[in-house]
Amino acid sequence: MKSQKDYHKRKFSVNRQILADYNAVAASFSRIQALIEVDITEALKIIKKIEKKDGYKVSFTAWVAKCISKGVSEDKRFNSYRKGRKKIIVFDKIDISVMVEITTKEGKQVPFNHVIKDTESKSVKGITDEIRAIQHKKIDEKEQLTRDSSKFSNLYTLIPGFIRRMVIRYMLTNPFKLRKLIGTVGITSFGKFVKSVSGWGVPFADKTLNVALGGIKRITCELDGKLHTREYLCITYLIDHNLVDGAPAARFVSRISELLESNYCLDDIEKIE
Repeated sequence: MKSQKDYHKRKFSVNRQILADYNAVAASFSRIQALIEVDITEALKIIKKIEKKDGYKVSFTAWVAKCISKGVSEDKRFNSYRKGRKKIIVFDKIDISVMVEITTKEGKQVPFNHVIKDTESKSVKGITDEIRAIQHKKIDEKEQLTRDSSKFSNLYTLIPGFIRRMVIRYMLTNPFKLRKLIGTVGITSFGKFVKSVSGWGVPFADKTLNVALGGIKRITCELDGKLHTREYLCITYLIDHNLVDGAPAARFVSRISELLESNYCLDDIEKIE
């Protein structure tokens, strides 16, 4: 008697194949890691106050991107890439890539890499509006990674795997190609998808600076003789040690924490017209 199948088959899409090749290359890059907790209690209060008062929901990722762009503008080593064996390319403008979940025309939710160009020159509201516009964008699933290049999608799987990964490695080690495709700094947010779970996420390191926003944990501590509940954001930093030494990296991480804890730029956005 023929047994019934207790499984089903699905197609391994071109997008998934591109991601598999990309991740294989990115995983080969070595980076130093820093896992930090930052008190964002007051910042969250301001964001909630703005939403309640004006009906405007500030993007948490947009605010963090603004803080990071401020820190990077003060130390452009984090906005630089090695080119070949003897050159370092330092970019003046800070282009931060963020992962945004959008819905395809087929109704499927997929991650979409969006580059916020010249982040340092934009306001938190401007970055928020840009992210919101992308979130409401409708695309064909094949455009998730290849954008509108359907011809490329059709040919991709016909190319031998080692050649595909060689091309991806070339793009990830060419500063100008890299900036065009995925910006100069990367932010990935895990926390918004696991709001009931605190902890850190460790992304792949495809840039000199990658930042992963993890969960938010509540900690009860004593302040001025009283018990208070504070909210701490778990942040992971991946930094290219070939370009940035340990001491500057530590100062940079400390500076970003300072900006986040001082509610950098949030006071201005309270004055929404």
